[in-house]
Amino acid sequence: MLNERQLLRGQPVAADALTSLRHWFPVTLQGREIVWRHVPDRFTASFFADTLQQQDPAQRYICRTEFDRLTSLEPALMPSAFIFHTSRCGSTLLAQLLTTLPCCIVMSEPPIIDAFLHLHQAEPEASGGSVRLRQLILALGQQRSPKESHFFIKLDSWHIQFLPILRAAFPDTPCWFLYREPDAILASHQRQRGPQMVPGMIATLAAETLEEGDLDGYCAKVLAGFFEAALAHVEHLQLINYRQLPDILWQDLLPRQGLDCTSEQLDRIRQRASFHAKDQSIRFNADAPPISSHPVLQQRAAPLYAQLEQRRIHTLA
Repeated sequence: MLNERQLLRGQPVAADALTSLRHWFPVTLQGREIVWRHVPDRFTASFFADTLQQQDPAQRYICRTEFDRLTSLEPALMPSAFIFHTSRCGSTLLAQLLTTLPCCIVMSEPPIIDAFLHLHQAEPEASGGSVRLRQLILALGQQRSPKESHFFIKLDSWHIQFLPILRAAFPDTPCWFLYREPDAILASHQRQRGPQMVPGMIATLAAETLEEGDLDGYCAKVLAGFFEAALAHVEHLQLINYRQLPDILWQDLLPRQGLDCTSEQLDRIRQRASFHAKDQSIRFNADAPPISSHPVLQQRAAPLYAQLEQRRIHTLA
């Protein structure tokens, strides 16, 4: 993922020189300003920030507007679903499969949402609450052509704790929650740790503690927190186990959205599913088993995972 400095690299354009902010997307917040990047093409990379990074440097433009003057852009689509997840559980793959459909706008972990949620957590009154969040999300859902009919947002793994404000902003938007066996998630982070599993990297996870040198224990506590937050709001979530991918997309999720894939589209989805979610040049291989498990994982995360599974299976019955 790119850091903020990389996101902000571009030729500055004065906002008052623009007739509209069409094809400009909010990237992050700096003080009382929203920073925007001009992106004329679809977001198809594994992550929002990767699409920005892949732009020709000569075509990178940024502008700034006052946060308090934000208004939603037209035409914009309402979010079709929010994708919550535990990390390393197939959420990036799901987002990538959706990008194969021309009718879908897919925003994968847009940094502006994380920046807003950090501001909201620190200064609830200054953030503007769900109204301002709604405007930012609608700015991400700009409709480029009449073909685009659905808009999906994959959130960061730690955003499950912010589900209430997202539902306040969009009470009718379905919320999907992807998860996986805790041992398998730990195994993936043992090979390459995400920032949420490194103490101090994600401010919203500051409540978790680390025993000296025990990164696996910290990971287990963070995972338990994700599972607990999901269970606290489970009545608002459609639970999706990693094992259900990719078939659940065309068997259940797309039909619920009123979308039926053509045979050609289904072939394209299946072909994309055979490659690594974050690197389309690498064939997918099943993850290796964990290097080692951890007592906290078995004591805290595993029982919570079992509760989610029980709830999911009961819903299917």
